[in-house]
Amino acid sequence: MPELSSLLGNISASTLIAGMLFSTVGVSVWMYGKKKADARPMLLGAALVGVPFVLDDVALWCAGVVLTVLVFWP
Repeated sequence: MPELSSLLGNISASTLIAGMLFSTVGVSVWMYGKKKADARPMLLGAALVGVPFVLDDVALWCAGVVLTVLVFWP
């Protein structure tokens, strides 16, 4: 059985927490947009779910905060 550290590579705890946080917000926002049939929350929710797959650490936190603010921006 391989060790957990070899499976995770060099991912930090901050990246894991940010990924879980912004993905949870993204799924919630996407479900809200689907219920209201509004494309903007659905797109922002999908972006929040996808960001942790392409960004790392500080860039992930910055992009996640900006996208989350855009969800609530009128």
